[in-house]
Amino acid sequence: MRGAIKTPDRSRARKSTVQANNSTRPDVYAILDRLDKVKENGPGRWLACCPAHQDRSPSLAVRETSDGTILMKCFAGCPTGDVLDAIGLELKDLFPQRDNDAYTASKRPGERWVPRDVLAAVAREALIALLAAEAVHSGTLLSDDDRNRLALAAGRLRAAAKEVGAHV
Repeated sequence: MRGAIKTPDRSRARKSTVQANNSTRPDVYAILDRLDKVKENGPGRWLACCPAHQDRSPSLAVRETSDGTILMKCFAGCPTGDVLDAIGLELKDLFPQRDNDAYTASKRPGERWVPRDVLAAVAREALIALLAAEAVHSGTLLSDDDRNRLALAAGRLRAAAKEVGAHV
């Protein structure tokens, strides 16, 4: 948590810590560690006390977008630059620095996937298998496209099982 009074030297030291932890994209959790009264407000969304003014209840919204950009808005009207200055960061620290766009948002510390997304993907592939099974059961021949899609679904389901340690 950040202190009530910040010296310029302390701000610079904190900034270099964030950059050392991850030089290619902003670390939303390192930024949240610099704020007070942080509470999660949904996936990739938080509320915290704004460090740029005397805030007693959370008025600063922090959001991590799907491309890794971190958005901040103080509902009391503080400019984002002032908020960042108060925690020893610059505007560029909110944007990913990468060579390609193969980025996915951060998960909780220690989490490799978002469980809801994994279950949704598995459910979609299982539905493909169910539809194919019903068609075959009713005597309908599967088209080449349908067989190819069924093979893709089977491959994805096997890969998901293998990824979590089940070898089928």
